[in-house]
Amino acid sequence: MLSIRQATAEDIPLLSHMGYTSYTHHFAHLWKNTDELHQFLAQEYGLAALRQSFAEAGSHWLIASTSTAVGFAKYSPGQYVEPDGLCGTLLHKLYLMPGETGQRFGEQLFSEVIRRAKAQHETSLWLEVLADNPQARKFYERLGMQHIKDVHFTTATQTSTLHILAKTL
Repeated sequence: MLSIRQATAEDIPLLSHMGYTSYTHHFAHLWKNTDELHQFLAQEYGLAALRQSFAEAGSHWLIASTSTAVGFAKYSPGQYVEPDGLCGTLLHKLYLMPGETGQRFGEQLFSEVIRRAKAQHETSLWLEVLADNPQARKFYERLGMQHIKDVHFTTATQTSTLHILAKTL
């Protein structure tokens, strides 16, 4: 059985480990430059970056566990897709550990984010998904998300397309 709880500052080392492990497992092959991958991982999942995220008002982390931690999510209510556009809860991250996909854990974690967003009177949820990750886009579309536009994420050596998906709550 899956349990989902709000992460605390004491979970920072666990989230760092899970972030590095899950992101590398699922996405390292998409990076052309390993130094840029390591820089990205440090800015997203390094201990200092996670401490800063926990210090920010409005950033929420969830941990999903069975007998061990199997995944996590980060979300922030009241975020704009663009300055005059849709405002709602931004699902920054929803990742499962290697070997934990296909067990409906992602759906349950997604549903918990929606439940918490609704409890904060949010009327929409949005997220970015890599164009190079069609399985994730299909997953989110199956859960009612719809494509609204594309944006680009650029590093020194590559540009990636991100699909922005949204859902009315």
